[in-house]
Amino acid sequence: MSAQRRNIRLWAVLAATFTVLAAQEPNLDPRAMGMAGATTSNAQGIHAVGFNPALLAFSRKDFSINLGGLAFGVLNNFLSIAQYNEINGADLRDPTSPDYVDKEQFLASIPDRGMQIISLMHIPTPGFNWARGTQAFSSDVIIYGDMSLPKALFEVIFRGNPVGQELNLKLEAEVIGVAEWGFSIAAPQGNVALGATIKYLQGLFYLGVDQDSSSGFFRTDSAGFLGQGRYLVRQAVGGSGLALDIGFATAEVDGYSFGISLINAFGRIKWHGPSVTKDLFGEALQGMMPWGENEYFLYTFEIGDVDANKGITGLDLLGGESQDSLFVKESYTVFLTDSGLVRSEDLDDPSDFEPAPFVTNYPTTLRIGGSKRVENVGLFTIDLMTGFENRLWSSRGWQLSVAMELQPTPTIPIRLGYRYAGEQKQQLGMGFGIYAGPLQFDFGLSFHNGVWLQNIKGLSFAFSFTLVR
Repeated sequence: MSAQRRNIRLWAVLAATFTVLAAQEPNLDPRAMGMAGATTSNAQGIHAVGFNPALLAFSRKDFSINLGGLAFGVLNNFLSIAQYNEINGADLRDPTSPDYVDKEQFLASIPDRGMQIISLMHIPTPGFNWARGTQAFSSDVIIYGDMSLPKALFEVIFRGNPVGQELNLKLEAEVIGVAEWGFSIAAPQGNVALGATIKYLQGLFYLGVDQDSSSGFFRTDSAGFLGQGRYLVRQAVGGSGLALDIGFATAEVDGYSFGISLINAFGRIKWHGPSVTKDLFGEALQGMMPWGENEYFLYTFEIGDVDANKGITGLDLLGGESQDSLFVKESYTVFLTDSGLVRSEDLDDPSDFEPAPFVTNYPTTLRIGGSKRVENVGLFTIDLMTGFENRLWSSRGWQLSVAMELQPTPTIPIRLGYRYAGEQKQQLGMGFGIYAGPLQFDFGLSFHNGVWLQNIKGLSFAFSFTLVR
């Protein structure tokens, strides 16, 4: 396969992946989604797992089992329906045109981090998520993606290469598939309880840009244009690791309850090592990956003294034909050996190659929440959450969620929640439940990074069927 075709294949795989997955937190059930995640002090039964295992001690029903469900969506930090309609077919050059849009204002609306796309799909394994008394067993499949295109790339496309300015072309991208298997237990003592969930993380697949080995820049001076870039994309099938959820909760006292939890503490996944995934599904999963078994992908470009009057466009970098012989780009598959990267074609027998394992952190979240139940009205709740790193679903900085769950009738709860963590990190949640005897149906819907339909920058939904008694 030619370098250009491999390059196009890379961007096609990334684009397809990030347009079919879904949104923000990795373990959102429909009730939590409708309440913008404010459930640290009030989740019930099997739905307490992933939020606060200590709440198992105070569930109103002794037994609950998830019969099936799905959470799905996608969000970004830049493009809304209103903004798309504004720039679609716009004239960026003629100020007298009725379709004119000031490209400087358009570029200023792109966050400094660049355009970020976050995606998630969460599937609880039907029949394998149950809670009885103070114990629970859980099984979930989570597929999560996070990709950022640098703002400098848009500036080059719309402005050309600016003189006297170095542009940082840092590219961030990760897609991860994990099956979580967990056992939870709560230990009550009067009106308080401690809880814990031990998780086995069954790594399904990983595809991401290695930040330690990847970088790129442009610089233009009066004489010409200089730049270089190197991006290493790692992939893996099969991995394993452990994580721990720990929590504290109180029973309702005069309608008030409190909870605090640490989710995915010490979580890590070691890839390329022995795992159940590789033994059972390795061949099928490998067939879905863009390159061969244990192969990585390396893309490089180098620009030396290109005529400044000719310039470089963003399309040149992403796979278009070079406009100058001094603009050289290459893309090829490699293996990571003890002595460094080796081209795939330089290995006599790649099937005998043993890849060096690498480890990814499974992001940790701290949650603190309180609730107040008002008789014959419903539940009012508030949560604070924070992550400890800016990757995947984790984000440094506190997020505040407030929500209410009203019960006009005991069998149809209505939910509304709002989360705020800055202008570009908002979530409006809404949802409802229909409870018919032991069967509960819950539905949740979230607007992301906005509260009005024309201004939102993402949408997610979730539903589930739960049997309780």
